[in-house]
Amino acid sequence: MGCEVGMLPKTVGIIGGLGPRATVAFMNSVLENTPIKSNRDHLHMIVDCNPKVPDINAAILGTGPSAAAALATCGRRLETAGANFIVMACNAAHVYEDELRQAVSVPFISIVEETMRTIRSDFPQCRRVGLLATGGCLRSNLYQDRLASRDLEPVLQTADELERLMLALARINTGDLGYAIRSEILGLIDALIARGAETIVLGCSEIDLVGLDAGIDIPLIDPCLVLAKATIRSALSRHNAPSAPWAIA
Repeated sequence: MGCEVGMLPKTVGIIGGLGPRATVAFMNSVLENTPIKSNRDHLHMIVDCNPKVPDINAAILGTGPSAAAALATCGRRLETAGANFIVMACNAAHVYEDELRQAVSVPFISIVEETMRTIRSDFPQCRRVGLLATGGCLRSNLYQDRLASRDLEPVLQTADELERLMLALARINTGDLGYAIRSEILGLIDALIARGAETIVLGCSEIDLVGLDAGIDIPLIDPCLVLAKATIRSALSRHNAPSAPWAIA
């Protein structure tokens, strides 16, 4: 995969900060999966890493202000800076996908839709999909509704498991990526497998920061990795919009 001769890749706009560690991990995924022969082949990424956006989970659960206006501002800022399309490496924040699309005139690539395509293309025999996600993501039914519309059955956490996940994520967000946290996440995954999950969507961008690349009996789907690959495909696609003039070194 690569651009045709004489064509510039599109400039990527990333709404980040939700949280910052996940934003950096997403950018690393883009870097690691981009086909290059030299550093100059990497994508031009414009990032608005703004951890001051209202808490997404609190907003969805009704205990905090809406994040719609702040995210729309991020999107417009990225478009003004020269982004040809926009992505957002946060699952729950896609509850505001419609508002984001209305706020900008460039395409927005949905982490949820890309994940659903991956389930269908890579795991066509799968019928029961585990969802390890935050309270806000679950409350918004971002994945459950799409799974049901495709005749797939979501396997969800119990209330106790959700509480354990939220506590683990709070520690991950402060930089605790140690053995105890990884073991807790693996235990939550095992619980979904025990209830019949045939694959599991890691529905929070911080979950895989602890490293879950071995020792699990079923496939895990990391939506941030899925989105990173979709970002690369879009940036290198034939139908390129011109990059911002100052993006050309």
